[in-house]
Amino acid sequence: MAKKISYYEELEKLKQYLNCDTDKETKSALLSPLFQKLFGKDKFKIESNANGADVYIEGTLLVEAKTKYNQWLKGFYQAFHYQRKFGLTYNTVLVIAHQFVGIWRVDKLPKEVVEIIHTTEVSEAPNKVGNINAEKTKKNSSLVKAIQDAAIYWLEPSQLADSLAGNSRSLIVETFEILKILQNLDANRQQINPHNFIQCIERMKVFFENPIDAVHCFYSIVALWDNTARLATNALSNEIRLIGLKGHFYSDPILIPYHLFGEFNRFIENQYVFTNEGSGLTADYYFSRFDEVLAAIDADYVKQHGIFFTNDNLCKFALWWANTKFADTIAENYIFFDPAGGSGNLVSAWRGKLKHKIISELQPDLLKTIDMRMKSDYFHLETGFTVIPDVSDGKGLNFLDCSAAEYWQELAQGMEKKNLALDSPIAFLMNPPYKNTDENDNLRQNVEASYEIHPSILALTGEDAARERYLAFLGQVLNLAKHQNTLQPQSPNLVLVFSPTSWLLPRASYQPFREVWDAHFEYMGGIIVTSNEWFKLNGKWPVAFTVWKYRKEIEGETAHKHTNTVKVLDFSSLKKADLNLDWNEEKSEIDKILLPLLNNAKEVVLDNSRGDIRQNLPLIGRRGEMVQQGMVNLYRNRTREELNQKIISGFPLKDDNHFKLNDPYGYADGTFVGFMGDNTPVRLRQEPSDRFSNKPDRVWFLLMTAFAKVNMSVAQGGPATSRAYCAYDWESAKVLFSWFGISKAINGKYPIWANQYDIWSPNIKPELAEEWYHLCCAFVLAENRCIVTKFEANNPLQSAPEIFVDNPLCPVHPDNFWKNIIETNISFSKEGVDGILVNAIKDLYKTWNMRYCKGSYLFDVGLKDEPYFRYFDYSDFLTPHSGLIQIQKYAKNEGLEDLLSHFREIENAKKEVAERLYEMLVVEMAYFT
Repeated sequence: MAKKISYYEELEKLKQYLNCDTDKETKSALLSPLFQKLFGKDKFKIESNANGADVYIEGTLLVEAKTKYNQWLKGFYQAFHYQRKFGLTYNTVLVIAHQFVGIWRVDKLPKEVVEIIHTTEVSEAPNKVGNINAEKTKKNSSLVKAIQDAAIYWLEPSQLADSLAGNSRSLIVETFEILKILQNLDANRQQINPHNFIQCIERMKVFFENPIDAVHCFYSIVALWDNTARLATNALSNEIRLIGLKGHFYSDPILIPYHLFGEFNRFIENQYVFTNEGSGLTADYYFSRFDEVLAAIDADYVKQHGIFFTNDNLCKFALWWANTKFADTIAENYIFFDPAGGSGNLVSAWRGKLKHKIISELQPDLLKTIDMRMKSDYFHLETGFTVIPDVSDGKGLNFLDCSAAEYWQELAQGMEKKNLALDSPIAFLMNPPYKNTDENDNLRQNVEASYEIHPSILALTGEDAARERYLAFLGQVLNLAKHQNTLQPQSPNLVLVFSPTSWLLPRASYQPFREVWDAHFEYMGGIIVTSNEWFKLNGKWPVAFTVWKYRKEIEGETAHKHTNTVKVLDFSSLKKADLNLDWNEEKSEIDKILLPLLNNAKEVVLDNSRGDIRQNLPLIGRRGEMVQQGMVNLYRNRTREELNQKIISGFPLKDDNHFKLNDPYGYADGTFVGFMGDNTPVRLRQEPSDRFSNKPDRVWFLLMTAFAKVNMSVAQGGPATSRAYCAYDWESAKVLFSWFGISKAINGKYPIWANQYDIWSPNIKPELAEEWYHLCCAFVLAENRCIVTKFEANNPLQSAPEIFVDNPLCPVHPDNFWKNIIETNISFSKEGVDGILVNAIKDLYKTWNMRYCKGSYLFDVGLKDEPYFRYFDYSDFLTPHSGLIQIQKYAKNEGLEDLLSHFREIENAKKEVAERLYEMLVVEMAYFT
C-alpha cells in the first residue's frame, strides 16, 4: 500500500505566506515548496524558466503572485496573458497575495472577460496588460463581481479577519482546501466549500416546489457528496437516491420530479462537497451553519420564531466549560434533552459523559435537519439519540402548549419506540427562543409561530413574563423536573441553558418566577458572552449560559427562604477568533488554549443589590403627601368628553401630530410648555406636584433608567415626551445632573453584563463630591437642548394664552436656574476641566452678545423651519439668551467662523469633562466593581 504523502510543512509555509504582509519577493521562498512537492521538480518552473511567471506547471497551472489584495485583478489579467504572448499552456490560474487566493478554470470564465483577454494587444508585456485591463474592468462593478463569482475558489481578507489571530482552525481549513483543489486540477467537478455552499443551495431551489426542500435535499446528501457521487434511480418506483463515498453509501430518497433527473444529475456530477477530517472540516460543519442557510431561504421564518441558532464554537466552549467545572456532577447516567433543537448545534456539541440524547423541536423542518445531522455523525450513532416526534410523522412537538405530564408521556412513547425507558435523570440542554410575543401577531400566524402557552406554565411565570418565550420554556422545565421527581425521587435533574440575563438579576417582572425557581433549583455556575458576537441578531446585550441542579424542598421551607446568588464568569470580550479551534483535538490540547481564558475571566454578581438611582430623588409634595419625585409623560388618555373632538392635544394647530398619533399629548388649552423629541412645543396643564413653570427656574431631563438606553438621555428647558424629571432646587439637581452625567460618561463604554441593569447611584466619597458635581453641572451646561421660543396665543384653540419659553441654562442670564441654583452652590475655577468648559460657554455668549445680539432680539434669522418656530405665524428670532443649539444652527447657516471657533473649543472641553467623569466613576468610585 502506497505511503500517504504529508504536506504539513508546505501548508505551514503557505499559511505564513498568506499572513505575511511584506512584498512578494521577500517571501517568495514560502510559496514554492508546496508546488514543487505537489507537481515534482521536473514540472515546476519559476521566473526565467517560465517567461517571468511566478510559478508555472506546464499544461496544468500558472500562479501569479502580488503583494497586496487590491492587486488581484491585475494579477488575474496578467496571468492569462502569458498564454497569448508566450504560448504557455495551463487549464487553471491561481492568483495569490497577502490574505488572498483566487483560483479560476480557463474554460469557466465569463464571456465578456474572455473577449477582453483575446482582444488585448499580444505584444504588450503581461504586467502592463494586467494594469490596463484591470483599470478598464474596475469601471464595471458587475463585471468585477462576475469574475469573483467565476472563481472555483475565493479567499479575501474580510473572510480571514476572524481567523488570522493565533491558533486558527479557519486558516488550517483554507490551506487544506487549496491543496485539495490543486490535487484535483484535472477533475471536471467544481468544489462546494464553506464559502459557496449557500449559493449552491440557492441554485438547487429550481428543482423543488418549496425552497425549504432544497435545504433538506442538501443536508440529506452533504455527507455523501464527494467527487465520485452520482444519482441512481429505481425504474419501477422512480425513486431517486445519491450514491457517494466511492459507491459505498446511498442517501434517503430525493423528492424531485422524475423528468428533472437528468438535469439534476448533471448538477450533482459537476460538483462535490469539500471536507477534510485532518483540518476538522466535516459534514457537521455545514450543518452548524444551518441558521445562515435558513435565513437566506426565509428570513421571516427565522425572525418570527425567534430562532437565533447558537454558534457552533460557542456551544463547544460552553460545554467544555461545563465539563471542566462540573466533571463530577454531570454523570454518565444523564439523558440529555434539548426541547428546542434548532439546527442541532448545542446537542451535537455535547460529547462528554452521557447515556443518551433526546432532541425535539416545534418545527418539522428543523427536526428533519437535526435527524439528518445526527445520523451523519458516527459519535452520535454510537452513543445513541432519539428524535421526538419521529421525522416520518411530518410534525413537530410544541414544548409549551401542554402540561408537564402530557409532554412527559410524549417523550416516554418516543423512547419506547426504540425499546428504551425514560428512567434516568434529565439534563435539560437548551437555547430557547428569545422571542417577545408582543409583536405583530399576524406575522407569527403566517409562519405558524403563534400558539397557546399552557395554564400550568402561566401559573408560574404570570401573563406578562410569559411573553418572553424563553421564560415560558424555563417554566415548563420546572414543571417537568417536578413531575419526574414525583416518578423518580432520586433523580437530581440538571438545567444547562442559554438565556438573557433579565431573569437572573432578576428584573421586577421576573421576581415572582425566580422565587419559585429558586425553591426548586440550586445555582451551580455560569458564564456570559456578548449577543451580537455569537448570534445573528441586532442589539448588543449579555447572553448567559447557566447550570442549575434540582433540589428537594426541605419540609416546612417556603419559597422565599432559598435564594440563589448568581455569579457568572465574564467572557463578554470573547471574540469568534478566540474559539476558532480544532475541537477534534484531545481535551488536554484544548485545555492548554482555553484554561488561561478561564483563569483570567472576572466573576460578576448578577443581583439587585446595587439599587436604583431614582431612590435618591428628594421628596416632593403631591396632592398633600410627600412622595419621591415621579416621572412625567406628555401623552395621556383621552377623556370621555374628548371622544368626538379632533383638536384635543397641545400641539400647534398646523402640526399633523393631532391626527397621526393615537394618544393625545398635553392639552389644547394648556398654559405651560413641554417638548417632543424634535423640540416641537406642546401645551400642558399643571401636574399634581406643581413642577411646571413659565420661568427659566428649572431644568428638565429625559432620563432612562436602563443602561441599554442611556444614549436617549436629554437635558432641556421643559418636560420631554416621556420619563421626564425636574431639577427645581440644588438637592434635586445633584441627583438629576449626576444621573445625566453617568448616562453620557458610560454611553457605549459600560460592561456588557450591566446591560440589563437600572442605573444605580455611585458611591461618591466626600473628597470627590465637589469635583464630581462641578463636572456634572458643566457637562449639562454644554450638552443641553434648551431653546428660547414662544407658543403664540389662540393656537391651537382660541383663548389659549401666549407662552414665552426662556433658557434656564444660559450662564449669562441674570435670573435663571443656572444663576440662582448652580452658581449659588458651585464656584467654577478657571484651571479645572469643568471651569475651562463653563468659561468657554461664557466666552461664546460674550461674543454672541457683543457682535450680534447687542442686548436685543434678532428677527428672521433663518430658523423658520425649526420645529419650535415652524408652526407659528410670527417671525423666527434669537435673543441674548437663546439656546446653544439655536446659536450654533445660526452660526453654521451664516458661516460665522468666530462663533464656530467657540463651539469647537466647547466641544473639545466637553470631551475632556466626559473623560474625567468616566475616570472618576469607573476608576476612583469603582462603579462597576
